[in-house]
Amino acid sequence: MNQEDLSNAIIDYQVKHHVNDTDLAFASHLSVEKVHSMKVGDGEFTAEEVNQLYDYMAANH
Repeated sequence: MNQEDLSNAIIDYQVKHHVNDTDLAFASHLSVEKVHSMKVGDGEFTAEEVNQLYDYMAANH
């Protein structure tokens, strides 16, 4: 997946579940900064962190 797909997946999940970056970060065991960076496509995050977030969102759809 590319950055735009990742951003859209995060935003779609947040809208559907009425959660903000802080709530999503806490639930997925990532920092707020990492979630925000993934969402806006700026900053540093690893493929492992992206997979961790995708796994969380898939398990809690």
